[in-house]
Amino acid sequence: MSKRYSIIKGFIIVCSLTLPYFNLSTAIASEIKFGVKQITTQVATGNSKKSIPKIKLSPGYGVNISFIKSDEIIEKVWLDNPTFASLDVDGCLSTEERECDKEGATVIHLRRIKPLKVRQLPLSNTSLLTVIAKGKSERKVYLFKVGMGNKAPTYHTLEIIPDSKIVPENTQFTNIKNINELQLISRGLKIVNSEGLINDKSRLWSRIANFLIKVRMGESINSAARKSGISMRLVNRLIELGNKYNS
Repeated sequence: MSKRYSIIKGFIIVCSLTLPYFNLSTAIASEIKFGVKQITTQVATGNSKKSIPKIKLSPGYGVNISFIKSDEIIEKVWLDNPTFASLDVDGCLSTEERECDKEGATVIHLRRIKPLKVRQLPLSNTSLLTVIAKGKSERKVYLFKVGMGNKAPTYHTLEIIPDSKIVPENTQFTNIKNINELQLISRGLKIVNSEGLINDKSRLWSRIANFLIKVRMGESINSAARKSGISMRLVNRLIELGNKYNS
C-alpha cells in the first residue's frame, strides 16, 4: 500500500509541475503558422550590412517569395542558373514574346528540379535570382541567392516587408500602461524560452516581441494582441507562468 501511495504521490507532483507547460505548449502550438519568414526590403535589396537572403531548395519542397505585404508588383525576374530550379509567378509578366494586358504578379514560386545539363552554362549548384518590383513611389531591385538543400525547409514562404515596420532598438516609449502585466509576460517569455518551448528565432517570438512593443507604447493588451497576431489565450498563459514563478 505504501509503495502504491508513493507512486500516486509522485504522479501528482509531476503533474502539478508539468501542467503549466503542457497548457502553454497547447497554446503555443495553436499560434505557430508553420514556415513563414519575414525580411525587410533593405535586406532583400542588398542595402544593409547583412548578406543577401539565401534560399535553399530541397527535393519535394517549393519556396514562395511574397511581395504582398510590401505592396509591390513584380515586373521582371531573372534566374541565372535554371539547371536545378524552376520558377513560376501568380500573375502575368511581360516578356519579349508576350505582352500582359495587366501586370499583377506578387508571388514567385521556386522549386527544385532534377539537374539539367546545359552546354552553354557552367556547372554550379547555386544561382542568383534578381527581381524587379514596382511600388507606389519607386522600383526596386531585389537579390536572392538560391541553392540546393538536403533537409526539409524551415519555411515555405519568404515575405518581403517594408522597412517602416521595423522599430529601432533605441526607440524610447512613453505613456507605458499595464506595467505589471508587461513584466509578467516578459518573465513568462523568458521561462518558455529557457525551457525550449519558443525559439527566439521563430516567427511566433517575433509576433510576441511586436506585441510587447505595442503594449509599451501604451496600447491595450487586447488590441496589441489582436494586431500582433497572437491570442489572449497565449498572453494569459504567459502571465500565469510569469506570476507562478515570480521571485
